[in-house]
Amino acid sequence: MKHIVVAGVDGGASSTRCLAVETGNWRVAACKSGPSNILSAGPKTTLLSVGKAFNGALRKLGRNEAEVAALCLSGAWTAGRSLEKLFRGKIRASKILVKSDVEAAAAACVGFDEQGIIVIAGTGSVVLGVSGGVFFRAGGWGHVFNDEGGAYSVSIEALRAAFQSYDGRGIRTSLEEKAKAFFKAGSMEELARRVHGMRKERIALFAKTVKAEAENGDMVARRIIEDAAKSLSRGVLAVARKMRLTRADELNIYLVGGMFKHHSDILAIGIMRHLSPKYGKINVKRPAYPPAVGALLIAFREAGLNPPIRVLKKAASID
Repeated sequence: MKHIVVAGVDGGASSTRCLAVETGNWRVAACKSGPSNILSAGPKTTLLSVGKAFNGALRKLGRNEAEVAALCLSGAWTAGRSLEKLFRGKIRASKILVKSDVEAAAAACVGFDEQGIIVIAGTGSVVLGVSGGVFFRAGGWGHVFNDEGGAYSVSIEALRAAFQSYDGRGIRTSLEEKAKAFFKAGSMEELARRVHGMRKERIALFAKTVKAEAENGDMVARRIIEDAAKSLSRGVLAVARKMRLTRADELNIYLVGGMFKHHSDILAIGIMRHLSPKYGKINVKRPAYPPAVGALLIAFREAGLNPPIRVLKKAASID
């Protein structure tokens, strides 16, 4: 068997991951870099991050070119062909596919033929339905227009509540002190100075603290997480309608992204609470693989190859 390199890149607002596999001996390599959402990071940073992750993974294999590279990036559906132009001649691969990161997540969850709804809540948010290879989408328009339920939106709501608490315009909340501690500010005035102009990826990290405070009983934090759950559940219902699913149908849901990690499943529980009156049978499933492996699967499919399960598991373990 001819040894070729197949690479999958999963890139978002916070980070970019590349998984590369050399067929035949089935060696696997991975490399991580910075943000690659062209809408928030810009073309220069996106190209730099993708190039760093891609080249780094190939170097670990002792190679400098891939047969197929699937670049699955946040913002790709909105950016359109501008991303294809950006990478032309810059990524050393015989064939380059530019896809959305949600397509990689879908491949990692349901493969290419199964039906399901993927709820992605990372820095931003999007809900994607998949049925027979057809996509049905709700959200994913960026933080200016929506992204409710994503870490950045949750963090901004929490910071807004913290300032309202400090001013006496809102309910007292532990988020006031937690925000100062997280952003290393000695006062609310300093907090305002620090956050203004800060990258949204940095602000989004505060969402982990908001979830923790919600679980610890802070009512304001709980309300913010509850609102996030409500927004994401509305996305699920919108997608389910587009898929023509009825109450009698099973709803297979996959929860993906940083907002579903850490601490308990408070966000997931909230989503299920909003969906249960609408659908009698809801199955919450775990993705088979991380999104970067989904990008790798897309690349393998384009190459006309079926990688061994052991190789995919190895890729998942080092992602």
